[in-house]
Amino acid sequence: MQNLVLFDIDGVLFDTEHFGKLLRSRFVKILGIDEEELISANADYYSKLSERTDFDPRGITAYLSERFGKDVVSLDLVFWKEEHLYQESLFPETLEVLEKLKGQKTLGIFSQGNEELQNRKLDAARLRDYFSPEYVFIHKRKLSDDAIELLPREATFVDNKHDVVEALQKFVDVIWINRKSEESDPKIKTIHSLQELITNNL
Repeated sequence: MQNLVLFDIDGVLFDTEHFGKLLRSRFVKILGIDEEELISANADYYSKLSERTDFDPRGITAYLSERFGKDVVSLDLVFWKEEHLYQESLFPETLEVLEKLKGQKTLGIFSQGNEELQNRKLDAARLRDYFSPEYVFIHKRKLSDDAIELLPREATFVDNKHDVVEALQKFVDVIWINRKSEESDPKIKTIHSLQELITNNL
């Protein structure tokens, strides 16, 4: 593993599935609807996006506000005031592993999605201080030419998407974190928990 280690956020440090469940629970309560109605509305919102990484928290709250006739402010507060939702959505080992690695490596972020929301995750989940500011890269599409051009070639990059690490392995050292199964890629360093970054000789 190189001295510079870059992490994706979603699916690596941050459990987006759990975060989604927490958001749905809050929105269902605020909107006064059942979860099936919310899931249907979310699907309609996503169907209008070119890519899932085009998700915009202010866009979804505006859409839900208009669809269900509720004040958008109360929905926005879920994203921008309720920090505990972010803290509760970290994978159990995230903070411990970052704390141990910080003393040994230079840590950074190479992530994609809505820049405002991704930065919110880093701040609300108390992750910001683990990462060197000059190595925090957030792009709408991490496999775009512009994003790859900025990717430091001396880094090890940890991502949960196999197609991403497969594409980026020609530029940097990569590690695939597969949290979904015990499958490993014989050609790509594979881990199943961040803890292995410390316990295994990678």
